[in-house]
Amino acid sequence: MDAVCRFLTASAALCQMAWAVHERDEERRFKQEADLANSFIGLRHTIHSLQHTASAIADEDTALAQTCLKVGHNILIRLDRSEKSVHPIHDQGSRLGDIWTQDVVEAFALRLVDLIRQYQAIYSPSDVLIRDERVLSSFRHNVPQVQQSITNKERQGRQPIQFESQSSMRNMPSFPESLVIDVRILKSSRASRPLNASVDLLNEFILDTLAFKEMFDRDANVAKAHVETLDWIFSENSYQGPTEEDFRHGLSAWLQVNDCNPIYWIVGKPGSGKSTLMKYLYEHPVTYDRLKHWAGTLPVLTAGFYSWASGSKEQRSKRGLFRSLMYQLLSLSHDLIPGTFPKLWAKISTMTSKERIALHLEWDEDELQEAFSLFIKSSLSKMKICLFIDGLDEFEEDHQELIGFFKELAFHSNVKLCLSSRPWATIEKAFQNIGPNVKLQEITKNDLCQYATGRLRDNVVVRRCLGRDKLGTDALLRAIVDRASGVFLWIKLAVDDILKDSAPEKGVSYLKDTVDQLPADLDGLYEKLLFQDQTDIQIARAASFLFLIESRETVAEFVNDTSASALTVWELALALEEEDDYHTDGDVLQVSDSFVLERCNSTVECMKQRFAGLLSLQGEQKQDRPRILKFNDNKDNIEDGITSIRQLADSKVTFIHRTVRDWLRDDSVHKRLEQRREASFDPHLRLLRSYVLRLKKPMDEIEHHRRFDEWWPDVILAMTHSRYINSDPKKMQRYLLNQLNKTISWLWDAKTDPYDHWAAKAFGFFHVRKKAPPIWHPFLCLATKFGLTTYVSEELDACILQDTNRVLEKEMPTVDEKATPLLTYATEFLCSRQQTIYPLSDPHMVRNLLERPHRINPGPNHEYTDFETKIPMTSWVNLLRVLREAHRRGMIDYFDTDTSGIERWAQIVRLFVVSDANVNAVVEADSWDPEISMVDVIEMLADTYCHPELEQIKLMIGNM
Repeated sequence: MDAVCRFLTASAALCQMAWAVHERDEERRFKQEADLANSFIGLRHTIHSLQHTASAIADEDTALAQTCLKVGHNILIRLDRSEKSVHPIHDQGSRLGDIWTQDVVEAFALRLVDLIRQYQAIYSPSDVLIRDERVLSSFRHNVPQVQQSITNKERQGRQPIQFESQSSMRNMPSFPESLVIDVRILKSSRASRPLNASVDLLNEFILDTLAFKEMFDRDANVAKAHVETLDWIFSENSYQGPTEEDFRHGLSAWLQVNDCNPIYWIVGKPGSGKSTLMKYLYEHPVTYDRLKHWAGTLPVLTAGFYSWASGSKEQRSKRGLFRSLMYQLLSLSHDLIPGTFPKLWAKISTMTSKERIALHLEWDEDELQEAFSLFIKSSLSKMKICLFIDGLDEFEEDHQELIGFFKELAFHSNVKLCLSSRPWATIEKAFQNIGPNVKLQEITKNDLCQYATGRLRDNVVVRRCLGRDKLGTDALLRAIVDRASGVFLWIKLAVDDILKDSAPEKGVSYLKDTVDQLPADLDGLYEKLLFQDQTDIQIARAASFLFLIESRETVAEFVNDTSASALTVWELALALEEEDDYHTDGDVLQVSDSFVLERCNSTVECMKQRFAGLLSLQGEQKQDRPRILKFNDNKDNIEDGITSIRQLADSKVTFIHRTVRDWLRDDSVHKRLEQRREASFDPHLRLLRSYVLRLKKPMDEIEHHRRFDEWWPDVILAMTHSRYINSDPKKMQRYLLNQLNKTISWLWDAKTDPYDHWAAKAFGFFHVRKKAPPIWHPFLCLATKFGLTTYVSEELDACILQDTNRVLEKEMPTVDEKATPLLTYATEFLCSRQQTIYPLSDPHMVRNLLERPHRINPGPNHEYTDFETKIPMTSWVNLLRVLREAHRRGMIDYFDTDTSGIERWAQIVRLFVVSDANVNAVVEADSWDPEISMVDVIEMLADTYCHPELEQIKLMIGNM
């Protein structure tokens, strides 16, 4: 990787000098420009060396080398222009600072940070090469004016970066002394206006923005403590041994007094019950009683957060932590809200109701941390606060930084922190010696024994067997507890396995032999349950469950709908059986309760058999529920508490523990399941079919209505699943999508208007649609927006064939030529940065549309009426308009190496150009931009972003 080393080193030096180009002192700037020009030759040699050696780089490093090459090609284009700008012959050309603008160099530096981190991860993961800082710094090369200029500009979503010299880097020369770029956001103050809303209304507005849908999901899904376990924690009379006695008094004292470290750390192996214990402590009324002794006359506020690596972004990030904690704490202390968010409060207090409704807040982690600090400071003399944070190891951020935050928080005299985590070295080093802590697996032997005894004695036959051999029973329980090594989850699964395959007539000794043969670790136990105890056919069935679950998670993450990330039993029931392919035709008929019960019970039973207890059912939870004190009773388990058929059908299928998910996602395990999966099984196709069947076989009484919102969330999921389909040997996708359209159209309470179609509701507000031209074939237009390339192509082929027959029969219907064509919908999300339910525009879709001209899919130069502005437009001009807007709004990255970035949409531009798009096209002026020609748009993009693909398009147009 010598070539990559040289490239990164030279690029960092170039970046440093490029910043200095903006030096205001003329003499210094002239010197820097000369240095920059002199460095071009060396960097050229580095890039060419990288290009020649890329093919020889090991496979695991090829991605890094190719990314460096992409950046290098971009740099070469800029170097060409830079050389011209500093050469005396070209004094009239653009200045060097116009080519290497502050925005360009900032983007260059950010890109280099990413590349250096990748290099570091491969070759020197223990070295610190780059350090992020959140403080204002100045360049060591004395360019305060540049820093001030950057500081005064908004750089949303980016962090300050610093290159540091690192002589210990293997075979890599030192980087420049320092390059610090401050890109923090500085909020501008707003002129005050009279208050338009009540304090209570403003409080609720801020609380609503802090809340997020899945805020209480993890809390709700953490298993409750088994009956009679954990009772000893608060008991003053019972004695379970010196270790547990120390823990009991340590915890009780820690809750009640001031003169001990404010952080209590609970550490445990995976599956040892950390989350269950944290939930027990957080919800138990005795905890609150103990804390009142500590608080004295002040009120006590408690809040909890259960980090979850397998959950949404907010469930595993500091941003989610701050939002959740502040929502809980501020809900009980409204008077502190204005002081916690002073700038936001000042802003919204001068807004009208309409302005507040339109305000969309994207919480930034730095803003939230600053607000949390303000809250803590303002609460010092008013209350005591105890926070219960579960799963430090499951946060996605740097754990050292997270530890530093909690330690800093603990300096406040009114704060206690009860934290839990796995025994990771970084966390262990931070907490094991600074204050009270406990290793959970060392203190729960009695609880494990009680749990195992209770589970075994629940089985009548086993209970009788145990009653006949007390000594053998004691030996059996010791064997179970010793083999569990403090892991509750191991005992649960082991006891399930024992009870499933037990032969009590063979005696207690046989049960003990069975326990002795079980793998002692969780991964080994999962291996036995899923692979060793099942046939190939049964494993294939288990694979079907897993890939259906994973497919839904993939789709829910893309459309940002965490409420749909877990499949319901009813969804699974209609996705599993291949025979259901033949049931998607026919009329819509309400299904009987007996049918639903039979299918759901069959699915649950299959799930238990094939996954051997590794999956569980969770009832639907309300997101805005108050904290409920429920604990300690097995009969309260959600799965056991399902009482109605509808509850069973709506129950979510989840993994019983994070370790199950992690094990199943291991490459070797996942590959084995993929190898056992049926070749014709496509989980996304099955889930599309599942939705069609749920439309065809509704559980509720059939009703024709116009409540589009009732269908839309599931339509989004079904259409997105369609885009991910890979295997469709029976060509079911088009049929199922047309059935979806046909069924909802039948259920839609249509008006007499011939253009009234349910899918048209997805295209903007009613007042916009009412004044716009009609939407022809709205479902096909919707499929185009969802990127369903295969379906749209097949539908167009069918339309072309149908029109051929209509011409022969002289029955060709008219089409409103003002309607928006498919090409425009296909390029609507050309280079958007904002995540939507729709994918970015796909070159394959555009190519297929350009190859299939039709009355509803005319070419790039066809004139129609813009849906919103009502001005004449073509798909080609609209594409240029989108690019102009993206450039103005900073939606295009400099030094872009992402294949879904410039490289992708430039391919689309090229497809239009070679398809005879009008080279004389002009984009009219609007409220933000002046009129501009097609040639000028392409030149502007090529000259600004210096991407090789754009350079080729510019050359192509110039030769036309």
